[in-house]
Amino acid sequence: MSVTGDKTEKGGKTILYVEDQEDVAQVAQAMLEELGYAVIYANNAQRALDILKERDDIDLLLTDIVMPGSLNGADLAQRVQKEMGLKAVLVTGYADKAIPSDQFGRFNVILKPFGMDELGERIRAVLAE
Repeated sequence: MSVTGDKTEKGGKTILYVEDQEDVAQVAQAMLEELGYAVIYANNAQRALDILKERDDIDLLLTDIVMPGSLNGADLAQRVQKEMGLKAVLVTGYADKAIPSDQFGRFNVILKPFGMDELGERIRAVLAE
């Protein structure tokens, strides 16, 4: 999976994308790049935190909710929103069962499978908030 550091003209924003399933990540990364976003990929929450410590040019966190390890995507999103003020969109194939119902309303969530139009609309909306 390639790492793109330059901001692109169309989307003009950099997205940190966290997904543990590489085949899913490749498809979503291709969609994001087609939409004009620069994409930095991490395969787990800890790697995402390491990247966030190294870089200050990330505009949005896009993360799968269910991931191996001690930190899931909802925990990661909550942490980066609180500590860094970074906007986040969560992705899940498990509808609202992936995170506790009291937290579901706190996050922007997109359900798998998603299309490029839906992904683009959700990201643009969150970035505009």
